[in-house]
Amino acid sequence: MKSSYLAFVALFTSTFCLAAPLDGAALYQNNCAQCDGERGMGGTVGMGNMTPGASGTMAGKGMMNGTSGKGGSQMMGLKAPKLVGDASAWEPELFERAVLQGIDDEGQPLNKVMPHWGSSSFRSDHGTAPTKEEVDAIQHYLQAQK
Repeated sequence: MKSSYLAFVALFTSTFCLAAPLDGAALYQNNCAQCDGERGMGGTVGMGNMTPGASGTMAGKGMMNGTSGKGGSQMMGLKAPKLVGDASAWEPELFERAVLQGIDDEGQPLNKVMPHWGSSSFRSDHGTAPTKEEVDAIQHYLQAQK
């Protein structure tokens, strides 16, 4: 009886106590949709109500509320690119580099209002940079959009 109890405990803990997969849709909605559109189809930058990361800035050059350190509302009305079918199809390493460092698939800087999340944090990360798993979850969510 004791060995079957131990087998049950081992099976239960290995099967049911694994970490739940990250919710890419929620991560995207909470951190990206304000600029890149509800489903990654692009949008107008500065219309959301993003809060700054731990350092108080997003991308080091401007705030996502449409203001910047030098030019006030110079970023209002800029268009964010469509991600679905474009950036979402990049190799995971390139997508992660774009999200964390602001460098596109051709090695060029992304639009200056794109947060460099590697020096900031998602809303739920409490001051730490997003993990590879979080970025991958967002990419998978975008790849599922049509």
